[in-house]
Amino acid sequence: MLKELPLPDNGKSGWPWTEEFKFPFKHGERKYPRITIVTPSFNQGKFIEQTIRSVLLQNYPDLEYIIIDGGSTDETVEIIKKYDRWISYWVSEKDKGQSDAINKGVGRGTGEIFNWINSDDYYSKDTFQKISETFIKSEADIIVGNYRYFEDENENKSKDSGKTIDFRLRETLEETIAFVLLNQPSSFFKLNLIKELGGLNVDLNFVMDQDIWKKYLFRYGQKNVNILDSLFTHFRLHSDSKTFMNEFNNEYMNIYYSIAVQTDMKKQANFLKNIYGNGFRENYKFNFELNRESIELSRKVINSLIYYKARIAFTEGDFIFFKKCIEVIDPLYLNTAQRSYLKRIRIKSFLIEMKLDLLLNLWTSVTSKKVKNYNGSADIELEKSKKSN
Repeated sequence: MLKELPLPDNGKSGWPWTEEFKFPFKHGERKYPRITIVTPSFNQGKFIEQTIRSVLLQNYPDLEYIIIDGGSTDETVEIIKKYDRWISYWVSEKDKGQSDAINKGVGRGTGEIFNWINSDDYYSKDTFQKISETFIKSEADIIVGNYRYFEDENENKSKDSGKTIDFRLRETLEETIAFVLLNQPSSFFKLNLIKELGGLNVDLNFVMDQDIWKKYLFRYGQKNVNILDSLFTHFRLHSDSKTFMNEFNNEYMNIYYSIAVQTDMKKQANFLKNIYGNGFRENYKFNFELNRESIELSRKVINSLIYYKARIAFTEGDFIFFKKCIEVIDPLYLNTAQRSYLKRIRIKSFLIEMKLDLLLNLWTSVTSKKVKNYNGSADIELEKSKKSN
């Protein structure tokens, strides 16, 4: 396909400008699952050509590529027109935001595998091969790989610029829901599941991917999530995207607030709103089926989340926030390891605040042997959680 596509006029070389992936497809031997990719876009003309080429130059044998543009006024539409014959469907019209645009693409999609890629990001050259081969061999609902985020201005200064983010589940479902953010740029779902879950929530501007990830976990659990240690996507940070970080965090905590409200966790809901409520969307609701099992799971999730916040506060020496956390945690919904560790750091924080150094040293030496193994593993898990988030 490289010979067929328009020549890049920006002087750039390498993937995906002057290189393509030679897909190892042997005609007639197998049927590859159709992959549907949706690109929502709005005024990202200086980046979208790289996105488009990184999709097309996978040379995947059954690709459905859809671009939903929100009525861009820059060069975006002209670039899309350059690649019109290789795009399954595209439109440029006003929409209600990114979630609405992606939902339009989902509605038109006919593939088995689905992902969306924003118009300022791009795929690694062998992504679709690895995804399709894994779906063929496994019964996965979701396949998640690694992604690299990079500062736009540093992209061409070093081949190793940026940082790679991997993905890990937790041992329990409630901890995965509480701690693990989806690596959306490198997460491929079965398309029918996205449709069954109702698509993306248009009331969210930044965390619609995390919302549908939580919905999936509540309904299906985590046993059919397959993780590959492969770099799938390159996520660009530039001046516009950097301004959204705080909004992202507030909107993300809105998910847990909604869960707490719907499952009658008043103390925990008020705690979350007091801390993070400035960015909450009043019209947002986390939609999931309320039954005995989901309510029980919700209470474990919310208390695990606040336990995690308490651990971070203790580690950072913020004992005021630590106290606020432990005032609302219900130990009944923590697991044995969490309750044990919480008890230890409550005692330790009290001794530190009272400046009882001798007593603290004595208590620490007596208990250290008993908790060494657990404490070490807990600290590792905390670091993993920090990295994932």
